[in-house]
Amino acid sequence: MIIRRDTLSQALYELQVQTLRGASTIVVSRSWWGTLSASEQDAYRTRAERLGVELRVDDAMTSHFVEVRGDMEPPLSTEHPM
Repeated sequence: MIIRRDTLSQALYELQVQTLRGASTIVVSRSWWGTLSASEQDAYRTRAERLGVELRVDDAMTSHFVEVRGDMEPPLSTEHPM
């Protein structure tokens, strides 16, 4: 399962209300992540941890979407854990 959402907030919300299920990883653009303040990054990390989802950044991904993946999809070579 690989699903795109417009924003990280949207993906986390859908996981929280269980309209999106089976996700283990959310991948965001490294350039977008770098524009966030430390407190914004911490807030996203906390939300993801509560939902049991790993956040990763991708050097090659654009900031126009995020990818939500299930357990079976391997990471890309341009992805890195946060």
